[in-house]
Amino acid sequence: MRLLKKFSLLIFLLAITGANLVPALCRAEHSSPLVLAEDGKTNYQIVIGADAHYGEELAAQELALFLGQITGAQFPISPDSAPAKDLEIVLGETTRKRRQDIPSELITDNWEGFSIIREGAKLYVMGNIPRGTLYGVYDLLDVELGVRFLADEVNHVPQKPTLKLDLDSRTYAPPIERRTLWEPLGGDSMLRNRLNGAGFGVLNGKLGGVKVIGPNTHTFKALVPVEKYFEEHPEYYAEIDGKRCSHYDGLFAQLCVTNPEVVGIALETLRGWLGPEVKENPFNKYIVSVTVNDSPHFCQCATCRAVNQEEGVAEGGTIMRFVNSIATQLANEYPAVGVETMIYGTSIPRTRPVSNVIIQMVKTPDMRYALDDSSHSDNRQTLAEFHQARESVGAGGIYNWLHLGSYSSTSYLDPRPNLKYLAHNIRLMNQCGITGIFGQTVQSRGTEMQALRFYLISRILWRPELDGRETIEEFCRLYYKDAAGDVLRYIDLVNDEYAKKDRLLNTSTNPTAIYDDAFLSRADAILAEAESKAQSPEIQQRVATCRLSIWKIKLDRAFEQVGKIYSFPVEWSFKIDAEDQGLADGWQKATSLDDWQTMRIDDHWTDQGEEHRGAAWYGIEFELPPDIEAGPLALWFGAIDGTVDVFCDGEKIGQQNLPPTSMWQHGFYIPLGKHVTPGKHTLVLRVFKSNFKAGIWKEVSIMDMSVPISDDLRTAGERFVTVARAAELTVLSESYGGHYVQTEKMYYPKVAYFLKHR
Repeated sequence: MRLLKKFSLLIFLLAITGANLVPALCRAEHSSPLVLAEDGKTNYQIVIGADAHYGEELAAQELALFLGQITGAQFPISPDSAPAKDLEIVLGETTRKRRQDIPSELITDNWEGFSIIREGAKLYVMGNIPRGTLYGVYDLLDVELGVRFLADEVNHVPQKPTLKLDLDSRTYAPPIERRTLWEPLGGDSMLRNRLNGAGFGVLNGKLGGVKVIGPNTHTFKALVPVEKYFEEHPEYYAEIDGKRCSHYDGLFAQLCVTNPEVVGIALETLRGWLGPEVKENPFNKYIVSVTVNDSPHFCQCATCRAVNQEEGVAEGGTIMRFVNSIATQLANEYPAVGVETMIYGTSIPRTRPVSNVIIQMVKTPDMRYALDDSSHSDNRQTLAEFHQARESVGAGGIYNWLHLGSYSSTSYLDPRPNLKYLAHNIRLMNQCGITGIFGQTVQSRGTEMQALRFYLISRILWRPELDGRETIEEFCRLYYKDAAGDVLRYIDLVNDEYAKKDRLLNTSTNPTAIYDDAFLSRADAILAEAESKAQSPEIQQRVATCRLSIWKIKLDRAFEQVGKIYSFPVEWSFKIDAEDQGLADGWQKATSLDDWQTMRIDDHWTDQGEEHRGAAWYGIEFELPPDIEAGPLALWFGAIDGTVDVFCDGEKIGQQNLPPTSMWQHGFYIPLGKHVTPGKHTLVLRVFKSNFKAGIWKEVSIMDMSVPISDDLRTAGERFVTVARAAELTVLSESYGGHYVQTEKMYYPKVAYFLKHR
């Protein structure tokens, strides 16, 4: 039972026990090197079991592939049923050697751990499970042979036709047992760098891992479905402001977890997910998620408040008791199943989790600073919370969800100064007892330093003791070649000089304000120089991808400034369309807005006291002065959270119907049309959003498209689209509206329209 405490929703292969890890390296000395190849030829064979597991077969194929690339020799793969030879590299359990034959000083009980054993001219790589054997092969290629898995299909492989391997026996037990990134953007490099998860799934499930049964996170809404129970049993749901709520402020409310009937319903739902029995598999473990909704709206009934007070927290005591009750009852029925819960809008209470409960923290320090920087109050508090978690939960039972995909910004392309201390901070988290990390990074290739950040995170999660700066320099040297020095200058500009600029300068309307014109000029010059040193089209594209961040900031600022001739007032007329009949009733043709209420357009209507979700209308009268030339004009909308139909003088002139989950924070143009001449006009917008926040929340302007743009902006626009497409840029910011919605369907057409200036 105690072993189940080490599961996590997003872990994929865990250590059997983190408390008894053997030292990372144990060595037995050998005097002479192994001559694996000489002048491009080899006498070695790779041996696996005749009934080898997929993971052992893959290990053999990968070892043969890279040894071949290093030496030019072909390393044959043979089953252990073939006659033994003096020169062999044996992978996994075979008739040659079993795990029980491993010397005691080379044994680790870490589930993904492995042993590399030198016996004369023979070499053995044996993991506790097939994934461990595969990782042992990758570790051998990495540590002893200098192979680096830089990015998807980008490897550094030393060329040594004569390969002498000076190797002593050793073992390794990865101290961070859950190592996963949000998206599988690194391709093969992710598995080769020994990550074991991508997103919410196992990385290469054939290798075994944690099998998540049912929804994978924020499961309260699925455990006790609103549509099934709320009408007859509102008492199952949160009491807020004296009223039972299924939703509040556009979000799911939490459950009332002190209601004993809620526990029973949740248990029955979980049993339905699990089925009559969970299939046994020696390389799989199973988990169910009992986690709060993605919402800050917890139950405030008298019972819930009293429990939290007893537990010494504002929120979290009721949740822990609820989860413990479920886990305790499931333990007897499903001993191989762990129950995961999150510290999410909650605190760690006095009650400790039972042995089959997994605690997932969601805590990201200010990555511009060291976690142990005592002068930084937020990081000092975060470090204290990690220590508190270890004291409350115990060593090895804590996992953390790190947000690394953005840094107080709306775009994955904005410069993010979180590289300098990333390795240091992950190492400190591990020292605080955190043995699993889910790095929520980005959703697209081609984003700001994505390849470097993936490489750095992957290597540090595998070996937290690695030096972060050395790892960054190694990547740049191998990935950018002759341009490496200039790329490092750019990285230092972002992570040293601009990292600690006052973040209060950034606002929701200008999230990159700290990156002033001086920064843009210097950064662009540095990266232009780097690009000029690239010796091949591939390296030039890699460096140009770094420039996307600078070009995008320039373009985003120009969209809302170049040619601006009129800024609409912040107060507009506003009308709720409760039945969504406004279009049929002709509201778009309104000639008077006197009976409409008012609403500001610098914030969502849902943040201005209006609870309605669905259709609503904005309207305003404006006048174009007579001195405006009849050149092409366009409306610029800084951001509207919802789909939009735009009408001028009763005629529809455009729409924005891409999903709000992709578009809520992105601006767009709507051509005004030639009929909008100097004089008075009425602009009416129908905005629709069925949940969460809704409405116009950034400036609306009129742009004169006859105003010319600079050569620098034209180059930025043209090169951005070309380079971004080549980099496979699919997403610009956190999005759930599908790939290429924000690029091919929104941003690239916006750039093309912008380039029509003069």
